[in-house]
Parts: sequence; C-alpha cells; structure tokens
Amino acid sequence: MEDFYQIAFLLLSSAGGASIIILALSSWLGKVWANRILESDKSKYIQELDKIRHKFEIERNQLSIIHDSQKISFQRVIKSLQKSIKALEQEYDVPWQPIEAKHYDELKNVIIEESLFLGAEGERALGIYISFYASSIYFPEDDPQDDKELRIIYEYLNFIAEKIRGYFRKRIGLSEKENPLFEVYLIAACKLINHIYIGSIDLPTKTILQFHLDSAPLPLIDKLKKNIPILLKAELEKFIKYVESNSDEDNYHYEKLSDAHYFLKIIDA
Repeated sequence: MEDFYQIAFLLLSSAGGASIIILALSSWLGKVWANRILESDKSKYIQELDKIRHKFEIERNQLSIIHDSQKISFQRVIKSLQKSIKALEQEYDVPWQPIEAKHYDELKNVIIEESLFLGAEGERALGIYISFYASSIYFPEDDPQDDKELRIIYEYLNFIAEKIRGYFRKRIGLSEKENPLFEVYLIAACKLINHIYIGSIDLPTKTILQFHLDSAPLPLIDKLKKNIPILLKAELEKFIKYVESNSDEDNYHYEKLSDAHYFLKIIDA
C-alpha cells in the first residue's frame, strides 16, 4: 500500500500525473456505472419481455379457443345445410313435392345460434341460401311449386352450400381462394333486381337478366359474368339512385338498398 501511495504521489508531483490518475479513475468509474446501468436495463428489459410473452400467450390461447370454437360452429352449420338439402331431395323418377316448414325453421335456428362465429359475409351468404330454401316450402295459401322449379331450387341449394363451405375453409385457413362467395353474390344481385317492383324505373328488370326458377346456376352465372359491366351494375345503380332520391322509399327498401350497395361494391372490386 505504501508503494501505491508513493507511486500516486510521484505521479501527482510530475507534470500531467494528476491527469493520468483522473483519467484512470474516470475510466474505472465509467466501467462500474456502465455495468450497473447495464444490469439495471437488463433487468428492466427482462421484465418487459416477460410481460410481452405473457400477453402473447394469453392472446394465442384466446385465438386457439376461438379457432376451435369456430370450426365446431362451421361444422354444425354445414351439417345443417346438408340436412336441409336432404329434406328436399326426392326420388328422381317421381314428381317432387314441396317440403314442410319445419325444415326451414330448424335450419334458421341453427344459423341464429351459430351467428357469433359466422361473420358478416357468412351471414349474408346463408341469408341468400335461406331465401332459396324458403321457395321449396309449401304454404297452403300459395300455389304449390311444380316439379321443375323444385329441382332447380335443389341445384341452387347445392351450389350455394358448396360456396359457403369454401368460405368456411378460407376462414379457418384451409383455402386461399380470393372470394369464395363472389358467384353467390352475383346470383343474389340478379335475384334482387328481379324481385323489386318499381314500375317507374322498369323493375323488375326488363333486360336479359330476367330470372326465374327455370334455369340452373351455372348457365345463369355465365350470363351474369358476361353482362356485369353493362347490365347488372346499371340495374343496381338505377335502383340505388331511385331509393336514395325518394326518402319515402328508403325505409320500405332499406334492407334491399343495403344489399344493392354491397353487391355493387363486390362487383366493382
């Protein structure tokens, strides 16, 4: 220790000795504080990382639960769709008959119960399916559907159900198809302009897009795809313009107006 003090005294006595000691002490203190700061920062970052990791685990578990519940929900809806189609399916060598309303009610109840996971597009597509399915039900106050009409409805139900299955596959990551429901929306848009009665703007449509239950889905889809830029879009725009410029019509046609806007957006995409 005496040697240390002697060396320090000599250094202080010599020119620049004080500077050397000050620099050495500064360097030493710098390293000490740097290590302390590093340890403090390290502890802080570890704590932050643990919080992020914990939050990520919670979110991952939530998503996993939602994903599994979603699959179960979709499976139940798909089974219900197939059951509804089977209820209509009849022997091909005899005339088909309309079905009882209970099948419609069962399907609608399942859709309502599973609506939490369906998403807006899923609910809209199922609503389109339901509208076709309702046409296969016998109501005593209405004229019964004929054999050909029921068979055509059956084709539409199979077509729309397959597209809905494609939408569900996309939702759970089993498909990369851009919009599995696009053709369903085309059919619904065509159905819309054929079931609106506004004589002053020639609706139902008087164009080649007139739709009755006498044509299978695929020929209709081909016709719609060829005429989207000209006729289908123009008919939707005509209806939208009329309703929005006549406030007294807005409430009456509110739901159809919303659908028309949506279909137009899909067509323009």
